[in-house]
Amino acid sequence: LADNHDIISLKLYQLTVERTPEEEKRDREVYLPVVDNLRLPGMEAPLEPMSGLALFLIVFFSLVALVFAVVIGVIVYNKWQEQSRKHFY
Repeated sequence: LADNHDIISLKLYQLTVERTPEEEKRDREVYLPVVDNLRLPGMEAPLEPMSGLALFLIVFFSLVALVFAVVIGVIVYNKWQEQSRKHFY
């Protein structure tokens, strides 16, 4: 069995306490985190440049896709021209 309880509200209070500068310094040293080795999401190492083969393949397949799109476009345009031509029978 499980019992599900919903939290309706929270009341939080902050107590102010008079502290000496020595206590403030001690607490600051304890509670301040140090993250010298933190790696943020945008701070990855720079990517290596692409090899000549990879660059060639990208350009080659891009050109093949462009030629394919142009050929399909010409075929569709010719079909549209044929159908839109007026026929006088």
